[in-house]
Amino acid sequence: MLKKQTKKWLLGALCLGGVLSFTPAQAEVGVTKDTIVIGSINPLSGSPSLLGRAHWLALQVWIAEVNERGGINGRKLKLIAEDDGYVPARTRQMAKKLISKDNVFAFLGTSGSSHLLAIMPLLDKDKIPVVNTLAVNSAHFDPPHPTVFNIGATYCMEMEYAIELAVNHLGKKDSKYVLIYQDDDYGKDTRCGYLNGVERYGVKDVGQFKYKRGQKDFSAEILKAKATGADVLISGGVVAEHAIFMKEAKKIGWDVTMIGTHAAHLPPVQALMTGADDGYYVIDYVPPLTQMDIPGVKRFMDNAKKYLSEKEYKGLNRYSLASYVGSLVMEEAIQQCEEALTRSCVVEKLESLDSFQVGGLMSGVTFGEGNRFSISGVLAVQSQPEEKIFKMVTEPKVIPVR
Repeated sequence: MLKKQTKKWLLGALCLGGVLSFTPAQAEVGVTKDTIVIGSINPLSGSPSLLGRAHWLALQVWIAEVNERGGINGRKLKLIAEDDGYVPARTRQMAKKLISKDNVFAFLGTSGSSHLLAIMPLLDKDKIPVVNTLAVNSAHFDPPHPTVFNIGATYCMEMEYAIELAVNHLGKKDSKYVLIYQDDDYGKDTRCGYLNGVERYGVKDVGQFKYKRGQKDFSAEILKAKATGADVLISGGVVAEHAIFMKEAKKIGWDVTMIGTHAAHLPPVQALMTGADDGYYVIDYVPPLTQMDIPGVKRFMDNAKKYLSEKEYKGLNRYSLASYVGSLVMEEAIQQCEEALTRSCVVEKLESLDSFQVGGLMSGVTFGEGNRFSISGVLAVQSQPEEKIFKMVTEPKVIPVR
């Protein structure tokens, strides 16, 4: 026969079990009945802040427009953004804070190429949904990481198209080509595209020169590049390097056509080239901000004018459009999850996207089982220094992953 105290303990345990069995499941991390917390890491200080701040400003526009119409399925958005100064170690530090202290639900913004790689283990461990548009490197999706979705084009794709642009659109089949690129993962990807393009179009490669991250003086590299006899420079610069290359070339009398990665599609880079800009070219996967005949561009710019200050509005650039695309994609996945919002549901909905349209800002977004990269068509823009704008000179073309 059970003792009286044992009977009481069992009765209490059974009652507690009954209560627990009818208690609703605890809400997902970063989600309440009326809020969804989104995390973002961007370079908001230093020269790369041209990229990071523009990305962050687009998130402000998206959150303002979503919250003004009542949120997503009744839940309003809250953004917690951190500045990593474009230093991978700080990216990791900020990611730990956002995950363990701020309890973010998902990420929109993971800084640069190497920076996302630095926090991949943290994202994988907690199965956090991520949409990356700021810097897309093949190492981000090959092999695929289950919860990290990448949109755009790799630098490898861009630089392969740079050779096609030179050959098929600029008539430079018989020209000599030279590459200057950064000695890191970013540079490795630009070199990948350069070599693919050289092989595919049979053009003459006369030199490839590396430089160190953070380097300021490029006089030696430009002198060596000119000495090769090249008349087409494929620029693997990040931001300001594109302008410095052309200024150095002008200084030594090197008449060269420069084609750069999408980071050269920035008004400050154009401004830095004063006196050396004869209409350089850039490969990108989003159109210029001035391309108001594209519905997605007009919608974004109209909303930006509504929600941002005049100073903030002037800080927008092509990274803003890419960021806005990522936001719309994340919104669609959250919307499809309806009330039962979980990280796993968002990952499932992202994976199932098929030709999701973003107003012409990019190609339709498509993922799939084991596919964490939605390829966007690349296009070429040309600097118009007199008007201080960029102009589309080719229509988007999809370059396959090689």
